[in-house]
Amino acid sequence: MSFTRGSEAYQVVGRDDPRPGWISRLVTELSTLLQEQITLAEPLDKCLLDDEGFSFSCPIRSAPPQGKGFQLCWEGVLGMEPINGEPHTSVSLFLYSRNRRLGMMDHTHGSVLEIEYKGSLEHGGRWGTPTWFPDEFGEYLAYDSYSDR
Repeated sequence: MSFTRGSEAYQVVGRDDPRPGWISRLVTELSTLLQEQITLAEPLDKCLLDDEGFSFSCPIRSAPPQGKGFQLCWEGVLGMEPINGEPHTSVSLFLYSRNRRLGMMDHTHGSVLEIEYKGSLEHGGRWGTPTWFPDEFGEYLAYDSYSDR
């Protein structure tokens, strides 16, 4: 399977699979943006989806909460899927204080903090501005508390 974006062509078979390198760089760049260490919550090979493309979906998280104050932490999903032949890369984050999920008051079913990636998966780019979205369809209800999946 191959994918072409502009002048970039990617082979997605065996050891020619570029996704592990992309994931590593995306995690590093996101860690820089968030100014904290990020941990993959599953082994890298479980992030690589066996579909007709080169999608990936990686559960990620911050360090567990510490101290007696707010005890802030987060976890999320770093993913990429092709949409109309173009890679769409983003991260969905769930924030917690004292192991309770945080969100916007007017988001009845919870909130998710989305950050889109702009740029080349191969050569780098930048993470955009974090934006809160409602979990309208309840697809993230399993993220009710930190590390409970």
